[in-house]
Amino acid sequence: MINKKLVALAAATMVVSTLFVGCGGNKAEEQSTEGSSQENTTVKTVEIPGEEDTTIVELTLENGTPVSVNIDTKNADGSMKSEASVSGEYDMKNDGKKWHEQIDLLEEAIVENNFDLSKINITDDEGHTDAISGVSIKVKGFVDAVQEALDQVK
Repeated sequence: MINKKLVALAAATMVVSTLFVGCGGNKAEEQSTEGSSQENTTVKTVEIPGEEDTTIVELTLENGTPVSVNIDTKNADGSMKSEASVSGEYDMKNDGKKWHEQIDLLEEAIVENNFDLSKINITDDEGHTDAISGVSIKVKGFVDAVQEALDQVK
């Protein structure tokens, strides 16, 4: 009876020891990351389904502060609107900038205004803005999506 107890105790000790050793390695990695001069960077992705497509916002934060944003649209067939715009497959049939160029300008304006979305003035019910030169697309849905992403990281 004592032998069974000793075997059980030895087995339990080995299991517990293994757990401590396994956890110890991860803790050391966390400490080295925290102790380094690298900033704590987090990427938050938010997908907002629409009637025909899905707006995707990728928000990059450094030490909890937003520093960049990527906006795109996933079409119903799974393709990305930015890729279609770059390739020429998606053409807005206007004389101005292509869709991806206008989204780039919107992203730049958001970052330049330190994510103060009130600076992106919506001028009509359709969602256009006059706050960003060269942008003729409807931006309200994109601005709302960025706000939702910001709300989720607070």
